[in-house]
Amino acid sequence: MGFFDNLTDEFVNTTKDIGRMAQNGVDITKLQYDKKIKEQELLKLYEKLGRSYYEDHKEDDDESIKEISAVILRIKEISDNINSIKGGKSCPKCGALVKDSAKFCSACGEKINDIFED
Repeated sequence: MGFFDNLTDEFVNTTKDIGRMAQNGVDITKLQYDKKIKEQELLKLYEKLGRSYYEDHKEDDDESIKEISAVILRIKEISDNINSIKGGKSCPKCGALVKDSAKFCSACGEKINDIFED
């Protein structure tokens, strides 16, 4: 083989190598994306399980349950304060802002009549 034949073979092999590397990069990116989606799905399942467990055990005398209950209560207090500053109250069902004159919550549809008695 001559010099140009060797050069052509090297060029073809290098081009194939670059093509394989590019395809590998695409494959890795797709797999990383699929992995990220599955990790997010797993977190949602863990959260669902945790919520279910909490709901089933929220009356227990467990320190972790007490901590969760305290955080939930504090979130409600903060929401109530925000909604008070905005000129309304929190819906007892979903926590959304409900104007004092509203008959229903615009977020969840909960009937508001006589819920906010002082």
